[in-house]
Amino acid sequence: MGTYLIRGAHLLMLDGGNGELVVGDVRIEGRHISAIGSALSSEGAEVIDATGMIAMPGLVDTHRHCWGSILRGGACYGDLAAYFATNVFTYGAAFTPEDNYTSIRFGMAEAVDSGITAVHAWEHNIQTPQHARASLQALRESGMRGRFSYGPSADPESPRSFAVGTETIDFEDILRLRAEQFSEPGRFDLGIAARGVEFSREEVWKAEFEFARQHGLPITAHSMMTAHDVEQHRAVEVYHRDGALGPDLQLVHCIRVNEEEIGWLAESGTHVSISILSNLRCGMGLPPVLAMTRAGVAVALSMDTMGASDNSDMFAAMRVTLGIERAKAEDGSAFQPAEVLHQATAAGATYLGLGAVTGALREGALADLILLRATDLNMAPLNVPDGQVVLCAQPANVDTVFIDGEPRKRDRELIGLDRGQLVGEATAAIDALKQRVGAALA
Repeated sequence: MGTYLIRGAHLLMLDGGNGELVVGDVRIEGRHISAIGSALSSEGAEVIDATGMIAMPGLVDTHRHCWGSILRGGACYGDLAAYFATNVFTYGAAFTPEDNYTSIRFGMAEAVDSGITAVHAWEHNIQTPQHARASLQALRESGMRGRFSYGPSADPESPRSFAVGTETIDFEDILRLRAEQFSEPGRFDLGIAARGVEFSREEVWKAEFEFARQHGLPITAHSMMTAHDVEQHRAVEVYHRDGALGPDLQLVHCIRVNEEEIGWLAESGTHVSISILSNLRCGMGLPPVLAMTRAGVAVALSMDTMGASDNSDMFAAMRVTLGIERAKAEDGSAFQPAEVLHQATAAGATYLGLGAVTGALREGALADLILLRATDLNMAPLNVPDGQVVLCAQPANVDTVFIDGEPRKRDRELIGLDRGQLVGEATAAIDALKQRVGAALA
């Protein structure tokens, strides 16, 4: 851990205060931000000239199937059913533990490159204990922060898969993994990726929720994604009736929640993760983001999977989320850039249990921050920093990334990683999968 002084940046604090400080310095010592101000001392620090850059908290991806990173573009000529049939139940089922490792390593490099500093790894390709350990190894090697949620199998014949859902996920291995690899605090904590009401039997989802709560593990489940889902179950209503909602639960998508269900989500403190780009690509529908936000639901943003969102551009996710809600409201002032930026940073950090230590630029916070080049053609001239981050920025503008006080990207280059090697390894892995599977990915 070193000491760094970020000099002369446009400071986008996102902490609800210090709004008057437009240009200033950020001093990082070890894992933390030690000072924010003007003309800070550079003694003992490596100085980073951030003139013309925006310093802001790193982006937080609250729901990503990290194992599917090498399946980019898969099933793009189909719908959600094609995504599951091709990406998950055909290709995913053929993944070895080594494929999980290679794919996650590749995907996390892209995530860091794109300004993401924390991720919720929603892993539904845990076919064996070895798959779980390979996935966690790749996540940790990436330097990323976040949560590893242990989920079901991608094998469509497995009773632990989304396709069958007649057995719980592997409780015994979850406890072994926690004892082996989560006995000491680290950048990742452990959670449960449950299949929930729509994708398992009643006794199964209830057992998974009970197991998680018995062992103090946060729960996440996909919910109310399609018209078919709500024909079978109104999942939020079921969870409300059974007393299963709460601040330890994250529901993903919630595209078809109604006003009453939104109220239950807000009252219970249940978190919701919105993945607008995969919703659009798979033709799933449009979630009521603005209605949930106005009702006080804890909404955060996510990228879902590179097999349905296709890249790690959370700037695009913010922009599209904002634009769709304004269009639906027929009101350009209905949803503001500061709100969606909060959902991509501090709200995500709060969901991951990190709201007190990251998600904003403030003294004493963990140094998870990024620098964006505001002098690039697509960003300049800088007039409204928060608005232009949401409306103009792209991953290509990300110059520098710090996670836990450690530089992971400097001067637009990833540190300690060879882009060509990463692409070569990912390409070799998917080529081998195509040969084994014998079916097209499109």
